[in-house]
Amino acid sequence: MSVKNFRTDINGLRAYAVILVVLFHFQVFGFSAGYLGVDIFFVISGYLMTKIIIEKLEKRLFSFTDFYLARIIRIFPALLFVILFLTVLGWFIFIPEDFKVFAKDARYSLTFLSNELYYRQAGDYFAPDTHDKVLLHTWSLAVEWQFYILFPILLVFYAKLDKKLKHIGILLSLLFFSSLYLSINITPNDPMYAFYKLATRAWELIAGGLVYCYSRNLQLSVPLQKINEGVGFVCIIVSLVVLNQNTPWPGYAALLPVIGTMLILVANRQDSILTRTKLIQNIGSASYSIYLWHWPVFFLLNYFIITHNLINISLAIILSFILGWLSYTYIENSRNFLQKLNRKYAYLLFFIILVISYPIYKYIGEDGVKSRANPTYLSNLEKMQMPSVENGWCFYNIKDNRSLNVGQQGLECFLASKQDHAQSALLFGDSFAGHNNPFWDHIGKKLNLNIQVISTNWCYPSFDKQFTGNTSSISYQQCLFNRQYLAQNIDKYDVLIFAGRWSEVVRMEQQNTFAEVLAIAEQHHKKVIVMEEPHVFDKNISLMFRRAMWLQKELSLESYLENEKATQQKYAAKVIDNMVVKHSNTLLLKQQELFRPDQMATPLLPYSFDGRHISIAGSLASAQYFEQQAKYKLLQQFILE
Repeated sequence: MSVKNFRTDINGLRAYAVILVVLFHFQVFGFSAGYLGVDIFFVISGYLMTKIIIEKLEKRLFSFTDFYLARIIRIFPALLFVILFLTVLGWFIFIPEDFKVFAKDARYSLTFLSNELYYRQAGDYFAPDTHDKVLLHTWSLAVEWQFYILFPILLVFYAKLDKKLKHIGILLSLLFFSSLYLSINITPNDPMYAFYKLATRAWELIAGGLVYCYSRNLQLSVPLQKINEGVGFVCIIVSLVVLNQNTPWPGYAALLPVIGTMLILVANRQDSILTRTKLIQNIGSASYSIYLWHWPVFFLLNYFIITHNLINISLAIILSFILGWLSYTYIENSRNFLQKLNRKYAYLLFFIILVISYPIYKYIGEDGVKSRANPTYLSNLEKMQMPSVENGWCFYNIKDNRSLNVGQQGLECFLASKQDHAQSALLFGDSFAGHNNPFWDHIGKKLNLNIQVISTNWCYPSFDKQFTGNTSSISYQQCLFNRQYLAQNIDKYDVLIFAGRWSEVVRMEQQNTFAEVLAIAEQHHKKVIVMEEPHVFDKNISLMFRRAMWLQKELSLESYLENEKATQQKYAAKVIDNMVVKHSNTLLLKQQELFRPDQMATPLLPYSFDGRHISIAGSLASAQYFEQQAKYKLLQQFILE
């Protein structure tokens, strides 16, 4: 925006938008709805882009090459610098898994497709595991860029039909309500699509365009300006109070902050104390760079396992603003140089950067440059995997392994004793049965059990069609196959071992289907062993320990043991335990009998693989710990009866 057309209200709005987003991401109390700052940015961007395009079209001066180049010069240099900085830093501090993920994210971010990537990964933007994506925040840049590409094409095509653009407002209104309709209807059914996709976000950008079309010649009186601005800010403040991370978004709820932003833009107050102060103006000017830097700072705060106390969070927020200001001053302002370049050379430079960066990030993305790791790290890494067919165990991870097919292949894996007189046993369940493969291989040899393993994703013990996963997944078909086999062959086995993610089964109120399995097993006079879940965390514990090993830092689980998921798990355990104890033929292996209280497999390795499942090392350590418990002797007697 030129100095002549500079609007302090828009610059001030940018400041408030980025402040809200920063405070939300740093989890500052009272800003659980601060994510709406992105929606404010969208409305502002839509206003400015509509203004630029329409003014050029009216003067017959619009040029696609000029428009797109201006957007590249405005957005790309600062984004590129952040990604290059993280690449260099990542070489030294990122574990291979993180570096691999970062490389893919970098490719998508540089080509403004990261919103599509994060949607395909089906990651919940508000979930804790999103903290592991250092470029997650670039999704909004991708949405804006996709809008920048398509919107001028649409308006130029329309201008050929309506040369004076008399009815442009009607076109924008139709687009606005169409996108809003999609957003409202898709948000409840596919919230991640609604969150990440342009089709369900476009109405927020077009809202800014509507403001320009219908208020460009509007001259409000000073009292009306103040009322509009005041009501607009009230809408945003009310949004912060009544909305939170559990609010379906965008949908209906996003209307409130969007309308608030529109009212402030319509007010067009250039002398407002709310937006004209020097501090707010400086933050607004640097808002784009602050937005780019704040999330990597927060990511690194978590990466280095730095405690989230008041001092550390405050310092991290200040650092975000300092880095943003430096980036604005020295990187964003490089556009003054780029604007002087011949258009051909500027475009050529942009494409050369993309062409060079692609193979670099493709190479990093192969294995995260694992050669950087020392032998000790690699040795521990092998032990911290989930047991599955890929690494020699029986868990049929058909969800992730495309080489696996639905059918008999998922039933043909055996563990433990190979002796002719061994008792036959069946380990049946979901991935929580799968991660116990090493446990039962060890214990089964001691108890002379020949154990067939039938386990696949989300397939807890049941004869029913209920499922804790997505029924459109191939895992569901394998699960139905597994359950049919169990129903038809239950008499083949001396011992039945059941394990599952009981907390999810209970949460989805599907525990009665497992109760039916227990009842039928008792009718068939089968010995049944039921295993409780390992302790659940709200963080990816294994990832934290891998990072700690890489950075040569010590890590304790003590501060992570108490969490909401663990509380829910205790309730679910009581529900399942009460079902199990009703059957005299059933032996229950409790969590405290299977795992050390500190949840550590060794002094350096946790049981946990991802916060829910246990690793190969964790499963073997669990078996060794269990052998020392009184319940192990009861198990021996139970098997021999």
